[in-house]
Amino acid sequence: MDPLRSLLKTLIHFETVAERPDQLMAVINYAEKYLEHPNLRIDRFLKNEKPSIVVSFKRSNRDRHFKVIFAGHLDVVPGRREQFIAEERDGRMYGRGALDMKGPCAVMMKLFKDLAEGGAKPDIALMLTTDEEIGSDNGVRYLLEDEGFSSDFAVIPDSGENFHIITDEKGALHFAVEFKGKPAHGSMPWLGESAIEKALRFYEDIKGTLLYKSNDPEHWHNTLTLGKFQGGKKVNQVPPNARMELDFRFVPPYTLEEIKNTVTYVAKKYGAKVEILSEGEPFSTDLNHPISLAFIEAVREVLKEVKFGRTHGATDGRFFAKKGIPVMMIYPEGGDIHGDNEWVDITSLKILYDIFVAFVRRI
Repeated sequence: MDPLRSLLKTLIHFETVAERPDQLMAVINYAEKYLEHPNLRIDRFLKNEKPSIVVSFKRSNRDRHFKVIFAGHLDVVPGRREQFIAEERDGRMYGRGALDMKGPCAVMMKLFKDLAEGGAKPDIALMLTTDEEIGSDNGVRYLLEDEGFSSDFAVIPDSGENFHIITDEKGALHFAVEFKGKPAHGSMPWLGESAIEKALRFYEDIKGTLLYKSNDPEHWHNTLTLGKFQGGKKVNQVPPNARMELDFRFVPPYTLEEIKNTVTYVAKKYGAKVEILSEGEPFSTDLNHPISLAFIEAVREVLKEVKFGRTHGATDGRFFAKKGIPVMMIYPEGGDIHGDNEWVDITSLKILYDIFVAFVRRI
């Protein structure tokens, strides 16, 4: 237990935010040093100052397909300086990234190190990246799409609080829409055309097009959030421009391509320009897949019960799903992700480790 606790404290110490490329590099250097072993192959990658490593038991990096890929990110959202000093109390570890997801990464790092030291050589790999909190374009997306890594199955301990197995994830589309109007004096609006009013009409239109009524208590339905709005220059001028940024989450049978086509079509009615900020398909993992069954049985062996769940947020699982790779996610006990008091239960990290050991033994 002590090595896992110590490893997590060290990982939290690195201020691995997007604005600190030096710290992103430092944490990857540390992870590589920690995992260095004759039985492990470590391949390093760097794109747009975002480093990552892929750790496996294979001798050649030309063979980039695995039975299972474990994936985790070592970057975190910004926080106060004191949040990067791990604090342990009442069986919990507090600190930025304790749950999201340096705690689970510590578990996976120790798992691979212990397997190597024990002489095992399973057909698995560990991806550690540093840009998940800003979209993963230079991390998991890059490794799968540009570097050619693939697997039969993926395990991502980045959702599923308190050991719920996550098998379903909503699709996501973040997009911006820009509107143009015609400026005029605020006292004579008939001489101009308000870009803000165009934007408001578009917003009501796109809501009516993409959303539908649902009484699902778990809210497993489409949602649209207007997260950012900018427009106008001064109070006494008809606004010549406006921009909104929206967060759309969706469930099957909707597809990402259908959603993008719909957004583009509605925007054209208002002469607006659409910019895609990030995207991801929804996924639903087959519980009868042989590796799904192995994962479920591993959880049952350790916890004596199995709980399932679905996630509304977007994870790196969307990039695996795009490749047709089944994904399961699971989290230890913790809370206040991205908050002032993010924490993870230390004993639950050992439980997660035991689950992964039982899983690897079955595949």
